[in-house]
Amino acid sequence: MQFFIDRNVPIALARMLGHYDRTHTVIYHDDRFERTTPDTEWLSAVATWDPVPVVLSGDGRILRNPAELQVLRGLPITFFLFASGWFDLRWPEFAWKAVKVWPEVVASAMPRRPTIFRIPVSATKVEFESLTSELGGGRRAR
Repeated sequence: MQFFIDRNVPIALARMLGHYDRTHTVIYHDDRFERTTPDTEWLSAVATWDPVPVVLSGDGRILRNPAELQVLRGLPITFFLFASGWFDLRWPEFAWKAVKVWPEVVASAMPRRPTIFRIPVSATKVEFESLTSELGGGRRAR
């Protein structure tokens, strides 16, 4: 399985997970796209890859912005959002919590189905948010 980590998540996490998890491929946004690539553009592009990667993001605006929601709703993407609070952590705590929850992320990504999950800062379990096709049905990203 491939995982794509957007640029709102530290590059160090992508590199660390790529070394930690030798079974799966971890790709960082800036490895494939310009820093200024709009979210709608890279989301649409990764949805055409074979295999389609699972997306990990730190940008909750993707789930609130109408244009980005519209694009994501129509894509075959499983999307994980690091919930608020993650980016208030110092790097050592962020890193160990991410490694701790990683097996849960991988397990939740299978079977592959376009779904939105939230990764709470407690880093114990991921939370089902919605099916991608049901985005925009009144729920708002936190």
